[in-house]
Amino acid sequence: MKPLRRISSDDQPLKRFKNELDGMFQRFFDDPFFSNKSLGNKDGLTPACNIAEKKDRYTIEVEVPGVDPEKIEVEIDGKMMRIKGERRKETELEDSETQMHTIEHSYGSFFRSFTLPDDINADEISADNKNGILYIDIPKNMENKTRKIQIRNSNNE
Repeated sequence: MKPLRRISSDDQPLKRFKNELDGMFQRFFDDPFFSNKSLGNKDGLTPACNIAEKKDRYTIEVEVPGVDPEKIEVEIDGKMMRIKGERRKETELEDSETQMHTIEHSYGSFFRSFTLPDDINADEISADNKNGILYIDIPKNMENKTRKIQIRNSNNE
């Protein structure tokens, strides 16, 4: 029987191959073509949002830097609110000697939707854009919707 020989980590050809392959894939996906840093969120053109509730209203803040407010639509359909827009690339060639080496800005359309709660006043919703943040103000319907239900006794009939 042949004696067992311990293989050091440097002598393992499969491990070296795996490490080289891992490095190759990492370099491939780190390329700016696959970069997904845009509009403040890691998954492409989905803008990051903050949603807050106060006593009399809800506030939604949507990050939309570089997006023309005229290219953003906020729609209410029943209890569904949709926010959609587009960041367009403005191509300006200053001179023929300019050559771009890295382009990390992302362009294209985006879409977010939210189901609104029952206690909103849809007629009073407003939106403002300031410094690349879209502020959507959703007032609550302040009418008291709580009511007591009378229980009938069916045994006495």
